[in-house]
Formats: sequence, C-alpha cells, structure tokens
Amino acid sequence: MDLAAIRHNLHQLRSLVGPACGVWAVVKANAYGHGAVPVARAAVEAGAAGLAVSSLAEAAELRESGLSAPILLLGSGNSNWAEAAVRLDLIHTACDPDIVRLVSRAAARLGKTARVHLKIDTGMGRFGVAPEAVTSFAQALLSLPGIRLEGVFSHLATAEEADPSYARLQFGRYRTSLQALSAASVDPGMRHLANSAAALRFPDMRLDAVRVGLAIYGIKPDAPDLPALDLRPALTWKTRVAFTQRVPAGSSISYGRTYLTKQDTTVAVLPVGYADGYPRHASNRAQVLLRGAACQVIGVVCMDHLMVDATAAGEPRVGDEVTLLGRQGNAQIPANHLAQWAGTVVHAVPTLIGRRVRRHHLDGEKRSDSGAGTER
Repeated sequence: MDLAAIRHNLHQLRSLVGPACGVWAVVKANAYGHGAVPVARAAVEAGAAGLAVSSLAEAAELRESGLSAPILLLGSGNSNWAEAAVRLDLIHTACDPDIVRLVSRAAARLGKTARVHLKIDTGMGRFGVAPEAVTSFAQALLSLPGIRLEGVFSHLATAEEADPSYARLQFGRYRTSLQALSAASVDPGMRHLANSAAALRFPDMRLDAVRVGLAIYGIKPDAPDLPALDLRPALTWKTRVAFTQRVPAGSSISYGRTYLTKQDTTVAVLPVGYADGYPRHASNRAQVLLRGAACQVIGVVCMDHLMVDATAAGEPRVGDEVTLLGRQGNAQIPANHLAQWAGTVVHAVPTLIGRRVRRHHLDGEKRSDSGAGTER
C-alpha cells in the first residue's frame, strides 16, 4: 500500500472540489482493504476534513491509534453504541428516534454534548428519515438535551450510472428537505451527499463536503463523464509462484474440469485463493502478470490456490513474483479489470482481500506491516 498515493489523491480531490468543500475520507471496511489506521493517518495529514466509518469498532480502532480527527459513524447504530460513541467524541448518524434518545441520555450521564448528523432517505431505501418527516424529526432531535445537530446528509443509489436522472431526483428531494428545515428555522450544519462518483461527476452536488472512498485509493468509479484527474492506485497485490509443471494438450485443470488445455502448457500454481479474497467468479477469465507477461487464470479458483497459463512467461520458476493487482513493468492490472472479470463492483475487489494477506505500507523509504496474515 502506497501511503504517498493516498496523500496525492487527497490533494487532487481537494483541488478539484475547492477550499469551500471538505473532503471526508471513507475508511470503513479496513479502508477498503488498504489498512484503516495507516490510511486514515495519511488522509488526515493530507488535509482530509474528517473520516467516515461504518461501525463503532472501526471508529474505536482509529481513536485507540491516537487519531483525533472528526469521525462520522455512517451506520445508525444500536443500543450498545450510544455511550461509547459519546465517550469517543464520534459523530452519530441520527435517523432512529429510539437510538437518538439513548445517545441523549448517554451524553447527560457523561456530561458531554453528543454530535449528530441527520440522515435523510432520499431514495436509497436503506435507512434514514423520510423526506416528509425531516422537519418533525429534526425538531424532536433538537428538543433532546445534550444533542448538537452538526450536519444533514443522504446517500446516492445510482451515482455511477450513465443515466443521471435518479441521482438528480435524489438531489432534488434532498434540497427540498433542506428548504423545509430552513423554513422551520433549523440550521442543517454541514450538508453532504456526494460519494466518489458524484463528487467527480456533479459539481453542484459537492455542497459543504464530499464523502470519498474509492477515489482516495486511486480507483476511479465505473462511471461516465469523469473529469481528468491524476489519481494513483495505492494498492498492489503480489504473490509468488509456488509450483510449476508442463502439461500436454487436453489436461484438466482444477475442480469441475472447467478448463482443458488446448496445447502443451506451462501451468504455474499461485498460493492465493478465494479464502484470501481473490474472486472465484474470475475463474477462467482473469489475468495476472508474471515476468511482465499477462497470464490467464485457468480452471476454477480454489480456496487457497489458483492456476495460470504461464506459457507466455517463458520458463517461470518457483519464487517468481506475480502481480495480481497493480503494475509490473509496463503492464498493469487495475482493480476495475479484476472486478469486470469477476462480474462484481470495483469496491469489492480490495475490500474482500482477506486477513491472512499481509499488508505492507510504504511511505517513501519507510515501510510498516499490518494485519494478522502471513505471506501467501
């Protein structure tokens, strides 16, 4: 993981959205598989206005590492979160009146003020306050002791789609809700709606802040009409050849006999499988880089191993470095390509890389390791 790339991408995004708009780094799911604490530190150092996570455990990990930046809990939480969220000075997502009351009581017990952002469900259908109920919910929220409303936000369901009409519909519902709050003399605080795709595609949706996940990792959303922006992938996933053999035409490779060699073939076995997060649905479709050559994954991806046709790589040997994601020489395998081969969203590719894959964080000449995994 290249922490310099994280900083570079933050600088690029901050230049794009302008000084009036804060860039909040979404570091949930172990920073999309990149390593939450190192990435969060790099993002804050590069000027991120705040951090966003999904759960209390993720936020606690950041606080325990010494990070004091604002942290938004994107999940609505449960009854067990309230007191810890207040104690850790987290920003709570407010959309469940029962949870908000528990947060208020926790703030009273601790003698603190709880920070909350009200979430509106403008069409994602996940969680949030219905637009027609926003004013009454906000007024009830503000009547509770120890609660400070610091923001109002929503989430887009189709920001990556070629047709922007539904995203525009959601944006319209969001603006109507803000107008209703203003008519009721409710200050919404920080207004934020845009994820990576919307932050890049729709300048009018940037508002006071954007919540950026993919883009800070140097992964461009699978969306049209993206502006030219120098984003640098932060992640490279490598392994080494574990075994090689030469097999004749007609040889069966892996489970289910889904692949038969068409000619004499050099097969390289790699110690990476779906237990490590390499997508099984990429079987017989994906490519890896070995000795600078693109080599096709052949046969079904196993739990702990996958096989590739390494004929184009000449005479590979056990121990040769293999790039699963990232650059090797002049060739590159972006996360978007592996996602396409696997028939999934690009977000899933880095996020699903497992714990037994050790992360190495590079920062100039310095290197730090994280994760409980072993070399695979």
